[in-house]
Amino acid sequence: MNGSSIAGKAAAVTAASIGALALLAPTAVATPMDDGISHLVHLAGEDVSAKAGVGAVTGFTTMVGADALRDISAQFTPFAYAAPTFGCGSNGPITTIIAAATVEGPGPTTPTSLTPGDLRFSASPRHSGSPLASGLSVAWVNVNNGQSGIVALDDQTEFNLPSLSKTVRSGAGTVVASMWGTIDYPSARCVMTPTVGTFVVPDLPVAPPETPAAAPAPESQGVNPGSSDSGSGTPTTKAPEAAAPVPAAVGG
Repeated sequence: MNGSSIAGKAAAVTAASIGALALLAPTAVATPMDDGISHLVHLAGEDVSAKAGVGAVTGFTTMVGADALRDISAQFTPFAYAAPTFGCGSNGPITTIIAAATVEGPGPTTPTSLTPGDLRFSASPRHSGSPLASGLSVAWVNVNNGQSGIVALDDQTEFNLPSLSKTVRSGAGTVVASMWGTIDYPSARCVMTPTVGTFVVPDLPVAPPETPAAAPAPESQGVNPGSSDSGSGTPTTKAPEAAAPVPAAVGG
């Protein structure tokens, strides 16, 4: 047996061993976060700006790790950093946009309260004036339940102007999100680069609708003895007193 034959047999044995080890190696199981990220990649498609936003979420979750994110107990309201923004600004063509999210916490409900399990994203540009149009988007993934999505911040105010906000149904858990896009003003367009943040949506029970209280029964108004007025306000006539009896005549 020559050297080439021995080398060939050794290569065949090595390949067979590697194949056997591959069959015995455990198959990686996709986590809810992996499913959510895959869904975001599918939603982004070939949109360059959406791919950048999803890439920010993917990079952040990979860097921090799903286990660390899943067990966060504090509520993070603002995104991790203000987003560098180009094309607008009160002091020049470069400014920032503060992005944040709001969740419902324990306590009494108000007219602006959210439904438990909802998450509202919002943006606050450092630019004067009212926005005319919102091209902002948010990519989000719940690392606990795998829910994810890409939504436009297209809610409007009572005056039919952009409110630069959007509420999503994320469910309880830790949500990682990124925000990016554009905001149009009468004389400027803000181009917001992606920013990333983490938000904890508490597992709160949904409060049942309040039952309106029954109207109190009207109080009865009695008539005071000796009074000339009744409880209903209707005047009454006092009965005349009986005349005193006349004494009988005495005979003389």
